[in-house]
Parts: sequence; structure tokens; C-alpha cells
Amino acid sequence: MSRILLVLSTTRYSRASVNHAIDEARELLKHGSVSMRVLYIIETGELAKVRSSIDGDGWLGDQPQGKVIDALARQHHKTARHRIQRARKLAAELEGLELTVDEVEGNYKDEASQAALDGDVDLVFMTRADKPFITRFLFGSEAETVARLVREGGGRVVINDSIV
Repeated sequence: MSRILLVLSTTRYSRASVNHAIDEARELLKHGSVSMRVLYIIETGELAKVRSSIDGDGWLGDQPQGKVIDALARQHHKTARHRIQRARKLAAELEGLELTVDEVEGNYKDEASQAALDGDVDLVFMTRADKPFITRFLFGSEAETVARLVREGGGRVVINDSIV
């Protein structure tokens, strides 16, 4: 059985990752059974960063700031849930694909690493955070950290760069 892990989060939810994962599952089904786990990580730390960058000073005023942050969280969650629904819909069209969806709260790197190591996966699909190349080059990337762990275990990794 081939095992695929598709990692989505509140800030990393590429349509391309969903499509690539389903396309790969379709190909693998020609050679046997396939299980795909969609891991949706609610990145509590990312919203905390946004909150801390605009909170405190009352730059927008206490109530408007709270509303902006809450609206941002809802929008990210809605988009990520839409990607999950798309994965479910496409997976339902593939006979023999076993799809599970898990939702966790936490840090992207920690949760994705744990899922990849615990699941003994063959292939992982992730989306890189929307950061400039120079930032990733100088400070590294959480997606690349997870990718190294997967590759060390003999698995393959596909990383998409955008959240479109």
C-alpha cells in the first residue's frame, strides 16, 4: 500500500498541493491500494504573531484590531477547509483511495514532522510559507526541515511555493 500525507494549514493551503496529491494517488492506484491522510494544522502561533505585531499599541483601536485578527483567522480557516473539501470530493471519484482527514492545533513544523514520522509515509505534499527566497535561504524553511526528515526516512516530498 502506498501512503500519502497531504499537509494543509491555516496559512499553507495550496490548491496545487491538493491537485498534485490526488493526481499522484490516481497514478499509484494503478499499482495497488493507496491511503491518503490530509493533516490540517491550525497554526495558533501564526495568528499570535499577527496579534502581537499590531496589538498593544491600539493602532487600529482595541475593538477594530480584534475584529481584523478574527476576520483573518476565519478567512484562512475557510480557505483551508475549502481545500479539504476539494480533496474529499476528488478522492471520492477514485475507487480504492482511502482518505482520512485529521485536524490538529499547533506548530506547522512540529505537527507535520510528527505526522510524517508516525505515519511511515511514502510521499508528502506540503506548501512552503509565503516568504521571500532570501529569507528562506538565510533562515531556513519549516517545510524544508520536514522534507529533510521525510527524505532521510526514504520518502519523497513535493513542496509547492504558493497558497493559490
